Amino acid sequence: MKKLTVKLQNCYGIQFLEHTFIFNKYPRDTNSYAVYAPNGLMKTSFSKTFQDLSAGNIPKEERYNRESTCEVEFDGTAIPKEFIYALKSEIDIREESQSITDILVNPENKLQYDRILFDLNISKEKLKTSLQKSSKIKKKDIEEFILRDWNQIDFPTCILSILETPSTEDLGSFEYNTIFDPKAIEVFNSPEFIAKAKDFNDRYQELFDQAGTIYTKNVFNPNKAETVFDTLDRQGFFRGGHLVQLRGELGPIGKEALETKLKAIHSRIDEDEALKRLRVNLAKNAQTQALVQLIENLSTVEVDFLLERIKPANQAKFRQALWLYYLQDNKDATSYIECYTESKDELQRIEALAATAVPQWTQAVELFNDRFLDMPFTLSVPNQVQAALGKESAKLRFTFKDGPDTVEWSRQEVKTLSQGERRALYLLNFIFEVEARKLRQQETIFIIDDIADSFDYKNKHAIIQYLYDIGQIPYFRQIILTHNFDFFRALSDSFVHRDRCLMTNRGQVKICLTKADGISNYFIGMWKNNVANDDGILCATIPFTRNLIEYTKGEADADYLELTYLLHWKERTSVITVGTYLDIYNRLFRTAHDTSSTVIIKDLIFTKAESICQKLNHDGLNLADKVLLSIAIRLRSEVFMTEALRVIKNDAGYWCQSNNQFGALIKEFSALEPTSPALRVLGKVSVTVSSNIHLNSFMYEPILDLSLDHLIKLYREVENLT
Repeated sequence: MKKLTVKLQNCYGIQFLEHTFIFNKYPRDTNSYAVYAPNGLMKTSFSKTFQDLSAGNIPKEERYNRESTCEVEFDGTAIPKEFIYALKSEIDIREESQSITDILVNPENKLQYDRILFDLNISKEKLKTSLQKSSKIKKKDIEEFILRDWNQIDFPTCILSILETPSTEDLGSFEYNTIFDPKAIEVFNSPEFIAKAKDFNDRYQELFDQAGTIYTKNVFNPNKAETVFDTLDRQGFFRGGHLVQLRGELGPIGKEALETKLKAIHSRIDEDEALKRLRVNLAKNAQTQALVQLIENLSTVEVDFLLERIKPANQAKFRQALWLYYLQDNKDATSYIECYTESKDELQRIEALAATAVPQWTQAVELFNDRFLDMPFTLSVPNQVQAALGKESAKLRFTFKDGPDTVEWSRQEVKTLSQGERRALYLLNFIFEVEARKLRQQETIFIIDDIADSFDYKNKHAIIQYLYDIGQIPYFRQIILTHNFDFFRALSDSFVHRDRCLMTNRGQVKICLTKADGISNYFIGMWKNNVANDDGILCATIPFTRNLIEYTKGEADADYLELTYLLHWKERTSVITVGTYLDIYNRLFRTAHDTSSTVIIKDLIFTKAESICQKLNHDGLNLADKVLLSIAIRLRSEVFMTEALRVIKNDAGYWCQSNNQFGALIKEFSALEPTSPALRVLGKVSVTVSSNIHLNSFMYEPILDLSLDHLIKLYREVENLT
């Protein structure tokens, strides 16, 4: 036999827990434990403790900063961290990260891979921001432009090669985006520009220096003049009889004189048709006008330099030269390359592992597609061959189908998965980890925290089947924790031995794990033979008995009405005895219990409720205690509201006559006393316990999953209503 001995003190929410899990005890053993633990008791704390151990960390107590002790031994020695795999209940898929990858590798390496890329991406974004300021290229286009201009496919490799290229050119006056805008390039590559660029620039510069000019360099150029005068004309300035006063003129002039003046100024350019077309093209749009403005701001030497560099044959090298200048002495570029260099080997190591893991991933993906039904997508590894050859890292592909429509997305592109679908994807990582440990024949104890949350019933059974498969591996052991009793019962009915189905019980200072009883049929296993000798069970069977009478005889039956008086505060509630109830019980179930007791059931319910509230320890499922407390809570609530309404109405004989009594009482009370503090408590009663009193053998999981501590607190609140 193999033993896992656990002794925990102040480990997250666990004050004290000591238990020994014994494996390999039974023939054909699946080496599996199922632990039922209501929310807030110990489940997540237990899982987090083992997560810490698997990472080589020491568990702690986070809330009160108490000293923690953690002793976990496997076969008498401290358990190695490699023996532990803890599957968390919360989803661990960082969809919000821009650097999320679709590389397929085990979850620990995947997390490290994404973390490196996340840091690298931050450094990369800083570099792109600084390059955007220098080049005026949109930030989102920076990477594309650099890779294209340098004929490379990998950004960090490209940046590194640029930084290693020597350069002494000062290109600070040149903006990449202005020079290489597509509309500017269209002008550069035109026959007019190729043939007349130098001549045009010489004559353009003369416009600012010739006698009688209206232009001032870097202040008011021909493009701006045309915009101003055209606007005045279109707005009716000249038609309104207005004139303009130009610098150097003796008096104001009108439209015709202005046009004559401009024609004379531009004559040195416009007398040559090719130069004229070039002037018109350069004034055609904002992009070419920005180019003219750039040229205007340059010195003569810089203009000559630019005109030579933007010749079609020289443009490719000029593009590279500009990026080279922007990156020289760029601190963000240096930081980015340092970050890349430090992480490169680790990234390549993880990618190599991903390539070698393709067969396991293929098997895991096929298993996922076969087992999990009604998913909106199927999964595949589209690059199996390349990955297997080590040319690419293995990646995941989602295929969505709806009728004739099909779409394929990578992991980064998936933005619309539901919580259950995201959880299914999270489970895929778990499947891969299991398959990888199979391949290594790694001795493992799996701690599985509420794996069934968020899945529909079809996929719940797929999970159970997979957990069963894990239990068949001789070197695997698992402890399955859940707060869902239906899932707990399904584990018991399928493959977990009854001796290994444990209930979590909380005392004042410690948590105990005890064998669960009556899992498959609680009514037969725990209640049927104890109705007459356990007052708590007797009271708890009232709603069950009443439901069966309703199904077999209807709501008009006298026995059904009599039992209704025990679940609502009615005129007869205070006179019905234990003997009366057992007489009804005997008729329904054909039993022969003694019916002589004259104890009033209403008093018995309140007595037992008080006893439950005073218990220090609550063992087992506590179904009878929970049902009884629910009955007592609603009865006390109806007593309070009935007596309050008698005072308000000044009617000492008032009784509610509605078939939906609790709802009718709270509606009338809230209408007459809308500011009463009691309404808050009564609202909680309505939400929490009303459905629990309509109990049948098919739907008792909701009340099982409800905390008994919560019911005790609510009972005290109702008891204190005044």
